[in-house]
Amino acid sequence: MIRVIVVHETRLIGEMEATVLRNFPDIELVACASTAHEALAWLKRYSCDVILVSVTLPENGAFMLTRSLAKVDNSIKILVTGLTESKAVILRCIEEGVAGYVQTNESLTDLVAKIRSIYHGEFFVSPHIAAALISRIGELKKLVRELNGFKEMNPNHLYAELTERECEVLDLIEQGYSNQKIANTLCIELGTVKNHVHNILDKLDVHTRKHAAIIARQALAEHNGHKANNGRPVLRSASIPFSADLATLYQNSGKQSTTGKQLVVT
Repeated sequence: MIRVIVVHETRLIGEMEATVLRNFPDIELVACASTAHEALAWLKRYSCDVILVSVTLPENGAFMLTRSLAKVDNSIKILVTGLTESKAVILRCIEEGVAGYVQTNESLTDLVAKIRSIYHGEFFVSPHIAAALISRIGELKKLVRELNGFKEMNPNHLYAELTERECEVLDLIEQGYSNQKIANTLCIELGTVKNHVHNILDKLDVHTRKHAAIIARQALAEHNGHKANNGRPVLRSASIPFSADLATLYQNSGKQSTTGKQLVVT
């Protein structure tokens, strides 16, 4: 038996949905509610498997309910109703933690089928939504790497991939040297410096010199000023801690590079 709570800001629509669901022997209607708070109150009295909630619930109620349930009971599935065929809206709902969605152009038969689907841990999406999800997963992974890369990756392993000359260039980058100043200091051509910088960014999988410097500091801080396992000389800044302001700099620069990728509900 699938126990369901219906939540809709228009009580008439909610009761109509409830009337339909009562006709199916494998579905038990637990309650009808018109607000997220009312639904949470019902959940304190009765157990539930699926909550059918309107996406237009006032005060962002659908997402508030989803977040509240995530803190207390992850087993309850949220099925959002009233969505349009918008990738941005659907992706936002999935990112918030809903288990499925019902679009405005779908039938009551579709509604019941989707209740059963998410109850059994399954959900079917259209091909273009599936493609959007795959793309979004890649974007989120890249975002996590850019904002928190120094926490996820092992800086020492990345640093070990650099050649001795690249380590010298990275040391000067960390000190704030320009390409021209690095060339003058190491007595090499400016074009050679640019090649080294390109290789460093590529090997560290970052996009800016500041990110590269942060990884260098983190790797050296972990060694507490001692030589790395590969025997290469440590950089000048080995004893400088990985400070909070550098972490903020890393995050801010990552945000700037991904601003255009933020999803907006339309």
